[in-house]
Amino acid sequence: MKTLDQTAELDLLRKKLRIMELEVEVYREMGGLAIRGASRSTLLSRLMDFALKAVDAEGGALYSLDKDMSLSLEAAKGKDGLKERALAVMAANSGKPCVNGPGNKTQETGQAQKKTSRPASRACVLAVPLLREKDGVSGVITASRAPGRAPFNDADLKVLTSLANHLNIIIERAELISTLDNRIKQLSTLNEVGALLISSLDHNVVRLRAMEAITRLMRAETGSLLLLDRESGELYFEVALGEKGKRLKEVRLSVGEGIAGWVAQHGRSVIVPDVTRDPRFQGSVDRKSKFRTKNMVCVPVVIKGQVIGVLQAINRIGGAFTSEDLRLFQLFSNQAAIALDNARLYEEIKDAFYATSGALAEAIEKRDPYTGGHTKRVLAYCMAIASHLRMPEEEMEVLRLSAVLHDIGKIGVEDKVLRKEAPFDADEAASMRMHPQFGAEILKHIPHLREIMPGMLHHHERVDGLGYPAGLKDEEIPLTARIISVADTYDAMTTTRPYRKGRPPEEAVREIRKCAGRQFDINVVKAFMRAFRKGDIDGTPRQKPGRAQSARNYDLV
Repeated sequence: MKTLDQTAELDLLRKKLRIMELEVEVYREMGGLAIRGASRSTLLSRLMDFALKAVDAEGGALYSLDKDMSLSLEAAKGKDGLKERALAVMAANSGKPCVNGPGNKTQETGQAQKKTSRPASRACVLAVPLLREKDGVSGVITASRAPGRAPFNDADLKVLTSLANHLNIIIERAELISTLDNRIKQLSTLNEVGALLISSLDHNVVRLRAMEAITRLMRAETGSLLLLDRESGELYFEVALGEKGKRLKEVRLSVGEGIAGWVAQHGRSVIVPDVTRDPRFQGSVDRKSKFRTKNMVCVPVVIKGQVIGVLQAINRIGGAFTSEDLRLFQLFSNQAAIALDNARLYEEIKDAFYATSGALAEAIEKRDPYTGGHTKRVLAYCMAIASHLRMPEEEMEVLRLSAVLHDIGKIGVEDKVLRKEAPFDADEAASMRMHPQFGAEILKHIPHLREIMPGMLHHHERVDGLGYPAGLKDEEIPLTARIISVADTYDAMTTTRPYRKGRPPEEAVREIRKCAGRQFDINVVKAFMRAFRKGDIDGTPRQKPGRAQSARNYDLV
């Protein structure tokens, strides 16, 4: 038969075993939740469940200690645990467990209160600090028993203190996993943003993608990019996301005006937790856009030591912006600056190339004084047709250059043919028909212009195969060439030459419509007709043309 001492010792061993099993369960479940990326609130709520179970308590609370040494409630169970916040503050300040209960004064020692025979009139509460080796007190956990129950004893104190150490380790590891997970997501987003920014050299694409990435990276409601107009010395909204963004296009800020103006003037980044308390904030922008700015982070966009603009992330979702947000935003700003500079250089090179190509085309036209402005008109007609064909922007760029240089081969045609003031004879016509091949010979030496060669070389082909120089048919003819063919023919028919007067636009359109399916691509002609009726060809909307009137004798070269 077991003695009383043996029974007590057995009960103690059973209790220790139950606590050990509970600790193992805590590690198993909490570790799984942390690895799966469970939210902080979920983790802390489950930790409270385990803690209260360990000391047989009805309620309790878990507090974290902020940098300003104030306690913030993280999780709570039951009702009585929140009534003794003062005890939690005492435990946080002293770094030692504290307990109070029926008939006893609050104790700030490592010893739990002794049992009392006095009637219980209030709950008994135990508060244990969460200690970290480097940082000291990081929080407090409390447990409470309802009035009428036995107060906490030394064993309860040891159990909750031991469990608090385990809980603190779990919380610390969960925070580390969460921090690493957030850092990985941020770096992944930055990498994705970098790929997006270098995927296009188009100014508009780069800027829009930049701002879309900002809102995702910074977890902000919206974002904006302001660029500096060097001539006026003002900042203007180049990109502003959201449905209110369009209204900001009309807003301009002087350098030094508003938060963005201050950043542009000083070249320094700022975090503004509450814009209403910042004297630099301009409420007029919000009034104009009917958007309420609460907080923001604002950084300069710097290229080669010069501020070219300002990036803003506005209204962080879930709180105010932090110094870590600022660091990430600055990294993003550096990427955006490089992308914007690349896009700017590309635009300058492209503009210079177009200008050079246009000058070359004009120089060739000067050899034939009767076709002045032909290239510009054909280019405009081609763009109108392409628009009604819904041609992708990349293909329109190829078409644009093909149209500009479609007659470059005429540089190889003799002046006596090119400047002739009468219809061509057979030999002269044959000489003129060589100009696409002459053009191809010129362009083949420029690798970057290979894409435009098909449109230039084949713009005199016919869909029935009777064109030149290769006698291509239907889809064998590049689309750019089929478009130039219609635009070129329309301009040839409507332009006055010494030996014949240009025909009215309506007659030229009727002839082109009549030749659809034989000389011209049907779909291209349909797009041309839509553009003509809308007024995109010569600026005057038209009615549908009537019966065709022959124009077969027109010189279409």
